Order: sequence, then C-alpha cells, then structure tokens
Amino acid sequence: MPIPREPNGRPLTLYALDLDAALVYVREALSEGLNVEITDRDLRDTKTYRTFQTSPILVKYWSVSVTDGASAMGHRSASAHQIIEAVEALTPEAYGAIHADDLVEFCRNYYKNLAGAADHTER
Repeated sequence: MPIPREPNGRPLTLYALDLDAALVYVREALSEGLNVEITDRDLRDTKTYRTFQTSPILVKYWSVSVTDGASAMGHRSASAHQIIEAVEALTPEAYGAIHADDLVEFCRNYYKNLAGAADHTER
C-alpha cells in the first residue's frame, strides 16, 4: 500500500495502537525513500481531568511521521565516524544514546572496506 498523501502531496502521519501496524507503515515509507520518525505517545483524558498533568495515561500509542524532505545535511543524519568515536570514547549513559551492535559493526566495516579499496587502488 503506498503511503497516503494530502492533496498537496505531503505524506500523512499515522497514529496507531498496534506497534506492528506502525512498523508496516514505517517499512512502506522507507521503501518509497521517505524519511520516518516513530514515537510513542500518551493518550489522556483532558475533558474529564482538565489538564494533561492531572489526567492518567489511558494507553500508549504510536505516531509515525513521514516526510519526503532531504535529510542529508540536517539533524536527521549522522556520520559513521562520529558513531564509532562515540562508542569508543563514551559509555551510552555519558553519550545519552545506545548505538546497537549492528549499526556500529556497519560503520566499522564501511571504513575497513574503504581502507581495503584504497589499498587496491594504490597498487
């Protein structure tokens, strides 16, 4: 199913209780080359309780925001060398994020392969 869009072409945000449904939407957006941000949200009752602070959380749900804007030069991009440096220099608690092993391995392999390709071109 293609990502639905507003009349102006902007991709629609999905809100869902089911994480699997949210992930299906994420996968489709990614397959279309779109940028995705998935966040968990709290559903509350401010009609009865008047404020978010006094309302209990009724349920957690998921928001999948999709954009077709470029991400390369913005806050949505990271450089592979920065990830390696962060993992090697700081604990996740000090850095404020966890870099999964598969991501770190990809970054390290990228530079290893780049160095290997450079060795072959210098010969």
